[in-house]
Amino acid sequence: MSTPGTRPGLDLSRLSPGDAVVALRSYPRRFRGLLTTFGDDERPDDLLNRPGADGFSALVHAQGVAEDLAVLAGALRSIGRDHRPVLAADAVGALRVFGDRVPSGDRAEHRDADAVLDRLSREATALADQAEGTPADGWARTGVEAGGTGRELTALDVVRAAVRRGAQGLRTVEQALAAARRP
Repeated sequence: MSTPGTRPGLDLSRLSPGDAVVALRSYPRRFRGLLTTFGDDERPDDLLNRPGADGFSALVHAQGVAEDLAVLAGALRSIGRDHRPVLAADAVGALRVFGDRVPSGDRAEHRDADAVLDRLSREATALADQAEGTPADGWARTGVEAGGTGRELTALDVVRAAVRRGAQGLRTVEQALAAARRP
């Protein structure tokens, strides 16, 4: 069974807080590169909003990453501020992203690339700033999983989940764009 911070093919169990901050800070640039680089004969708006094989566009996937990073930032904030807070169901859901999370919102809704990228950049940067400001003894602080399981999740689990969510999001955006480019 996978635990927060691990995923087949992506082992984050040894990811340090400092390396997590570096990864989080790289996401705005990496997503921007994927979502703004097109050939001369390509129509960016069409490609970005065309549903991929899973029915979701590249921009829907990128928006989902931004939303989950915001939720995870809230979980990290709660763990840092409160004694063993109960983490909301949406935070626990974001912690459990293993590749098949369905983005929120309407599949057919048209999204603006600049707005999505700006939000993703804000959320990734804010979470990186928050993680960077976490004291060394803060990484072992815990929150309790919602739903009565009583499972404890550390601040480090939350940050590793954010890195995993960003990496998974990059893959799904690439896949959606590849599908959109197929004739």
